[in-house]
Amino acid sequence: MNHIKRGISIGVALLVIVASTVFAEEGETKGAKQEMLAEMWVMIPKTGKMKELEKAIVEHIKFRRDKQEPREWHVYSPVLGHKLDRIAVRANGFTWKDMDSYRDWSMKEGIDQHWEKTGGDLVDHYHHYISVEDHENSNWGPDVKYRYVGVTSYIPKIGHRMAIEKDKKAMVEAAKSQNWPYHWAFAQEIGGRGEISLAVPYQNWASMAPPETKFMKTLSNHMGAEEAKKLMESWGSHFEEISYNIWALRSDMMK
Repeated sequence: MNHIKRGISIGVALLVIVASTVFAEEGETKGAKQEMLAEMWVMIPKTGKMKELEKAIVEHIKFRRDKQEPREWHVYSPVLGHKLDRIAVRANGFTWKDMDSYRDWSMKEGIDQHWEKTGGDLVDHYHHYISVEDHENSNWGPDVKYRYVGVTSYIPKIGHRMAIEKDKKAMVEAAKSQNWPYHWAFAQEIGGRGEISLAVPYQNWASMAPPETKFMKTLSNHMGAEEAKKLMESWGSHFEEISYNIWALRSDMMK
């Protein structure tokens, strides 16, 4: 689902990815790989309109599919915290150029107009995010099955971009070399505070229990206990804020 904002384009889109060259403090590098993007819309319903909004989204998804929707959107609801009345819709795996062709498709098929008639009046306000996916430092293939996504959000300190990338690569190298048996995905928000997200998929609540072999042990096996401790301390020093939430995949709204 696409531009869903009253007065603007309507759309739909959590997760979850690498420090964008747009934000790189040393500037863009020649020959850089093409950036792959993710787009997410968060909708906050008017008071008492949550159920109606859910039904409107389901109807709008069906409309978009009838119009040969070129993106695969996923719908999520937050599980933790005090702001549970919201819906997030997210799609990923497209380029900057694809953003233009998608806009053209949306205008041609009347996507925005349909949303306004279907659910526009049910939404109090929207949040819109675009992120750059970090495939190099992620481990999340197309066949990953999940019902929940745990998302850790990091707000970087100014001047720490290069150090963040260095430490992230070191942790990912350790995880992959030690066959860390989990999936994960990093993303870098464009705009705002340049938030970095780390998303981890789960099949159920039981799979969220701490693993028998902690990551610190895996890291120590790779580089030694002292170096592992230094790396984790360095990683934590790069951020102003770190927060966590769990999002449930709303398969019931995506049929």
